[in-house]
Amino acid sequence: MKTTGQMFCDILEEAGIDHVFGLPGGATPLLLDALADRKDTIKPVLARHEGGAACMADMYARLTGKPGVLVGQGIWIATSGGYGIVESFLAGVPLVIVTDITDYGSLPQFGPYQDGSGDYGSVDLPAMMRAMTKFTTFVSNPSEFVHGLRLAIKHATTGRPGPACVIMKFDVSYAAFDPETINPKLYPLAGMLSTSPPCISADDAKKAARMLAGAKHPVIIAGRGVHDGRAYDELRTLAELAGIPVATSYMGKSSIPETHSLAVGTIGAIGQKLANDLVTGADVILAVGTCLAPDNTKMMSADFIRPDQQKIIQVDIDSRNAGWTYPVAMGITSDAGLALTGIADAMKGMKLKIDPKKKAEEIAAKKKEYRTFDEEPTHSDETPIAPERVVNELNAVMKEDDLLVLDGGNNRMWFAHHFMSKKEGQVIAPGGAAGVGYAPPASVAAQLLQPKRRVVCVSGDGGLMMQLYTLEMVRQYQVPLTMVVLNNSCLGNVMDFQAPDRRVMTQYPTTEFATIASTFDIESARVEKPDDIKHALENAISSKKASLVEVLVQDYAHFKLSS
Repeated sequence: MKTTGQMFCDILEEAGIDHVFGLPGGATPLLLDALADRKDTIKPVLARHEGGAACMADMYARLTGKPGVLVGQGIWIATSGGYGIVESFLAGVPLVIVTDITDYGSLPQFGPYQDGSGDYGSVDLPAMMRAMTKFTTFVSNPSEFVHGLRLAIKHATTGRPGPACVIMKFDVSYAAFDPETINPKLYPLAGMLSTSPPCISADDAKKAARMLAGAKHPVIIAGRGVHDGRAYDELRTLAELAGIPVATSYMGKSSIPETHSLAVGTIGAIGQKLANDLVTGADVILAVGTCLAPDNTKMMSADFIRPDQQKIIQVDIDSRNAGWTYPVAMGITSDAGLALTGIADAMKGMKLKIDPKKKAEEIAAKKKEYRTFDEEPTHSDETPIAPERVVNELNAVMKEDDLLVLDGGNNRMWFAHHFMSKKEGQVIAPGGAAGVGYAPPASVAAQLLQPKRRVVCVSGDGGLMMQLYTLEMVRQYQVPLTMVVLNNSCLGNVMDFQAPDRRVMTQYPTTEFATIASTFDIESARVEKPDDIKHALENAISSKKASLVEVLVQDYAHFKLSS
């Protein structure tokens, strides 16, 4: 005989998942009881809020490529946890959510408190979860739970990744049963997951290669799909082979190191001017792993990308995304790495209209001309401190193996524009929903998962205040996380859209985060002068303990980034 909890652990182990994030409640403590006997294979991580737990599970998935597992009580997972779930859903991050309707046995028709069955007197939890997941199943017995969990892992990881959810009745959480009675019969999980991703056809690879080889001004736009497919080498190989400059979407940032001669930075309203100019001036655009969403294309400005004058080759793992926002010359359904390899192989031996080596030199020169990653505000000596100056100083002290985690809000605008990544995959940025407060809990997870790597969390004062409990998590788990807080005592991104004399609900008294952090045994520093930034950051990053650097910055609008 086995319990549902033991089967839960068996399935996670079979899938190679070694962490569970959550905040137990409802029936889930009964399910999680089995984790007490699996400490060597599955690590439970207690978050102090369901939203934070969802962000931590999201980070697990981004770093490992395996689905993050989120567990907690139904209505709080759907409401509080929904904050992080929607990021995973919109960003395409694999998540498996296990929760319950909290019906207290056989009472769902009579409205027990916290019930999510959807009956009269309750909330409709399945409907809530289906609104923000790829797949949701409502299970009423152990067989359905086991099959539902395995299917959730499959749905979360195949095709375009995303969240999948298993909702159980209360009694399922502690049921004991003979695995041989599971119906239908169980087969090895590998047989459900051993599915090759979609791959570019040889004909499409040749056609795309000919279009790029014959272009005078080609450009590649790399999106989060490159991160998801770990297609870094493939992207760099194609770019170098044909001398094609590489721009990225916001979430595609660091899919190629921005120190590379052909890397020109991010596109869109908060992007680099050179990247935007090259996209606008391109005759052929290869968009890989990006749906060219409005937030990356200046709200689909007709002056930015011009499909009536440009040829767009769009590669996406989901066929619905190719040609979604702009009509394309070629829409290719494929894994990013397989497509890039196929196009590069087809291009070898073709006569190119541009000299790859000369083009790389031209792009490097253009980057200097445009002062890409070296614009004037990054050297500002003003006080309060210019946010760009903080980015510049962090650029100088972060090493290529360090990981930078961005938050929602204006801080991500400054860093997306001015931070120059030194290694592929160095920057993890929320952008599906881009909720303020993502970075603190997600960064704790990143540091837990990669203890030998320095993780730097950047947030604004609004984001850290929303997730202040993460300071206690830093102390509890003894993670040497470096936190950088840009404090301008306002909800800056919201305030930017308000007239100066009509600001409502966006400003508040200054919080002293360094003082607060010190009470959690976190080394802290408060910086008010530009010349003190570098020293404070160097001390924090070199420390073997957790540290927080609070920088008082100006509150001017991110509109200054418009390029």
